[in-house]
Amino acid sequence: MSRSKRSAVQRYHDRVSGCYDDSYDDAYWQWHNSLTWDYLKPYLPRDLSVGVLDLGCGTGTWACKLRKSGYAVTCVDISTKMLDQARLKIERMGGSDRTRFVQADLCDLSALPAGGAPLAIALGDPVGCTRSPALALKQIRRVLADDGLLVATFDNRLAAIDHYLTLGDPQSLARFLRDGQTNWLTKDADERFPITTFGPDDLRALLETAGFEVVEMVGKTVLPMRHHRHLLETSEARRTWAKIEKSLCRNPFAIGRASHLQVACRLIRG
Repeated sequence: MSRSKRSAVQRYHDRVSGCYDDSYDDAYWQWHNSLTWDYLKPYLPRDLSVGVLDLGCGTGTWACKLRKSGYAVTCVDISTKMLDQARLKIERMGGSDRTRFVQADLCDLSALPAGGAPLAIALGDPVGCTRSPALALKQIRRVLADDGLLVATFDNRLAAIDHYLTLGDPQSLARFLRDGQTNWLTKDADERFPITTFGPDDLRALLETAGFEVVEMVGKTVLPMRHHRHLLETSEARRTWAKIEKSLCRNPFAIGRASHLQVACRLIRG
C-alpha cells in the first residue's frame, strides 16, 4: 500500500515498528506489563484449545504471552510492519503453528468469523486510536462468542490535563474536556493520528451503548511510577509498589488519576 493511501496511524506504526519495543524496555514498563497480565489472567479461558483475539497486537507482546500459556492466537493490527515484528517474535519462540496474522482496521473486522471468539484483548489503547471507537466496539462485538469477553485499555482523559496546562491554553483544555479528542504527538504532521480519551463514566456509557456490560474497571497506573522509574530497579521494589498499586486501582476515586483505564466486559444478553 502506498504512503498516500495509508492512514496516519498506519504510517506512524509502520515507521516505528522496528524500534517500537525499545521505547518500552525499562523497569517501569516491566512493572506496568506485569500488572496488565495480572489483571488479564482471571479472564483467560480455561480451555486451551480455544482461540484468543489480540486486537491491535503491535509487535506481539501479549500474543507471545498467550502462546506461551498454550492458547491459539489471532493477531490483528492495522500495520503490516507491526504484524511482521509480531510474526518474527512468535516464530522465534516456536509458536507460529497456532497463530494467525490478519492486517485489519478495528473498524472493519470482516476478515474474522462472526461469533467465534471467547476472548478478545485490545491492550495498548487501540480502540481509542480508531476513527470511531463506537464502530470498532460494534465490530468487536460481532466477532465475540455469546459468552465472550473483551479486555481492553483506554487513555484516561483526566490524565492529559497536565499537558494542556503546559500549553497554557485554557480554550484547548476546555474543548478537550468536552469531547476527549486529541492526537498522537509526533513531529511529522502526516503521522498525527486522532486519539479519543475517556473518563470512567464516559467509557462505561460507551461500552454499554455498544452492547457490553462492564465486569471490572481498573486504573493503570494510579501511582505515577513512570516519573519515578528509579524506585522500580529491583524485583523486590516492583513487588512492593505493585501491592500498593493494586490496593488503589479499583478505588473509583483513585482511578481518575490513572493514565489508562483497563476494562473487562461481557456481552449484554437479550
